[in-house]
Amino acid sequence: MITASESAYGAFDRLAAGTHKRSTINIIFVGFESHEVDPLLSLIRTGRLSPRGRRIENREELSQILSQRSWDLLLCSTHTNPELNPQAVVQLLHHQDKDVPVIELSADTSEAAQLRAFKEGIQALLPERPGELLLHVVHQQLQALDTRRRLRQTETMLEITERHVHEQVVSSRSAIGYLHNAKLEFANDSLVELLGYERASQLQGTTLDQLLIPEQRGEVHEKLSAHFEQNEPVDLRLGLRIVRSDSSSFSAEVQLQTCRFLGHISLSMTIHPDNELFLDSAEHRDEDALTGLKNGTFLMQRLDETAQRALSGGHDAHLLYVRLDQYRHLLAELGGEAANTLLKSIASRLEKAFTEPHLVCRFEDDSFIVLFQHADAENAQKIGRKLFRQIGELKVPYEQSTLSSTCSVGIVTINDSSPPASELIQRAHKAADELVDGNGCALFHVQKPIHPQQDEDAIKRILNAITDSRLKMLFQPVVSLGEEEEVHEYEVLIRMLDHNDDALTPNIFLTEVEQSEVMVKMDRWVLERSLQLLREELDKGHRNRLFINIAGRTLRSRSLLTWFASQLEELHIPPDLLVFQISETDAATELEYAKQFADKVRAMECNLCIKHFGSSPNSHRVFAEVNANYLKLDGAYIQDLESGDLSIKALQEQLEPTLSHGLIVIAPLVENTRVISKLFRCGIQRIQGYYLQPPRETMDYDYFEER
Repeated sequence: MITASESAYGAFDRLAAGTHKRSTINIIFVGFESHEVDPLLSLIRTGRLSPRGRRIENREELSQILSQRSWDLLLCSTHTNPELNPQAVVQLLHHQDKDVPVIELSADTSEAAQLRAFKEGIQALLPERPGELLLHVVHQQLQALDTRRRLRQTETMLEITERHVHEQVVSSRSAIGYLHNAKLEFANDSLVELLGYERASQLQGTTLDQLLIPEQRGEVHEKLSAHFEQNEPVDLRLGLRIVRSDSSSFSAEVQLQTCRFLGHISLSMTIHPDNELFLDSAEHRDEDALTGLKNGTFLMQRLDETAQRALSGGHDAHLLYVRLDQYRHLLAELGGEAANTLLKSIASRLEKAFTEPHLVCRFEDDSFIVLFQHADAENAQKIGRKLFRQIGELKVPYEQSTLSSTCSVGIVTINDSSPPASELIQRAHKAADELVDGNGCALFHVQKPIHPQQDEDAIKRILNAITDSRLKMLFQPVVSLGEEEEVHEYEVLIRMLDHNDDALTPNIFLTEVEQSEVMVKMDRWVLERSLQLLREELDKGHRNRLFINIAGRTLRSRSLLTWFASQLEELHIPPDLLVFQISETDAATELEYAKQFADKVRAMECNLCIKHFGSSPNSHRVFAEVNANYLKLDGAYIQDLESGDLSIKALQEQLEPTLSHGLIVIAPLVENTRVISKLFRCGIQRIQGYYLQPPRETMDYDYFEER
């Protein structure tokens, strides 16, 4: 067996050598007559390639061969099987999470057909007799595929390298810890012992300041801040006095360096005391102490090897993540001994059920992972269904009662398109999380954008959703950074319910129709519903202001605002409680219509907000000519400000003209506290984002009630 490290070094050699020779390319032909395949293979061979083709006649055969090896290209037609059309082929590839470029040969290569193929996920649409053009497209697609594969290998190798470094840190005699957000998130045994603690968990969450004597905290903070503000990596060696658990201190050289830990940027801290008295770290075993199964560390090593082996093709496997649904409840109600009793019984069952080459590990407190060395996804799901039924039926005697728990099984395919090991586990988590009530089994599928085959189909879906009340409104608070506001502000967000009553986000269902007249009807529906809800809130004594998004197409509507004004008057709603929100790019594209729309809005004494401010080359022209009350920054500014790619001074200069005109500036996509102080220093008055509250079906932001 090739080890992960051997595969990694081999890939590094190929990367260093540049483009490596491709001895053979494996091609799938779908929908072709047998006599049509050989001429195409001959043509490809003239391009100094060594093609090997496989002709497929039905969906079942295609599904089976996809897991047999790593395929480089798929050529499709509809000559032999119209049901296995290019769209169905792409859907099957997506379903199996296979990265195989698809080239369609068709008699129709019109602009409409090209657009259809692009939306369906076809990489290229060529004539039935493509000639030399096919060679150029094949070379292009193979080069792009090779780049993606190298990237996946490199990402996997990087994660393996980071894990190997961490393993060295764990067993190191040097006292090493990792800091994230100025708090310890990891300390090796040497550091725990040096600081006088018994367990690493006692140090978890300890701040850097708590490890330093008070006189030195300011100096260290200034040195680190200088690096952070410049977005530079930290590499400091400082002579400091370190505080032990008993409040005594000792002199040491402390090395602080930027590093990666658990997939995010952290600071490594290495402490070298004047007199090192370290004991050798205890030998770390591969077994979980409670269950006797292999532990998480061993699992990650084997998962790395499995994922690396799968990248070469023909070695597909599956990961089964088994999480106990009632573990937390059991722990709280009956205590750790009861929970451990159940875990040991389940571990025993799993160990008997899976033998080599499969692997069973205890991964977290409430979960197990099975590395199932089988390529067939249906078989993996069959095993998963059997697992959740058997575990749910297990009754373990304990004192005067019995212990039991259902479980959620998340399954992930490991193949030549798989991400690094940590992402595989995250995918398994997501699959298990889809089982809201637990006691089930779910196979993870990569979410692909939904592209209806025709714009008319998408328009029909939207119209049906309006008619059948399958649209849902959500509300996200817009919060002041300054003084308390008498009116509470929310942005209205729209979702469409699919046939399973799952909410689809706008980027899935609006892209096809945003320039059609149906958007005017949707905007009218949202406005009408918003007015009704505002009336209900006013009747309850709540003064809320709503930001309502308006599509670019709606800016041209002559009757919308006339109708809206009559509704305002009929429902007796103060007009200043409505904010029409339009995109800067829509305003720039339809500038004259946007100016007229803004003038009518102001005439009604309603408000106007320009969102995505700063995303268009014509930002300042839009700002100058469209009379708005609010400006909402493009989300990229907040992300750049947080990452350090954008300075506070630069953003202040960008906003100075808007602030001097008295406009209220809103910062969206606020995801944490770190960026809020920077936004305040820039003069931004409002913030919005998941840090405050995700969108909800009701206007119920708790902080508004507390202020």
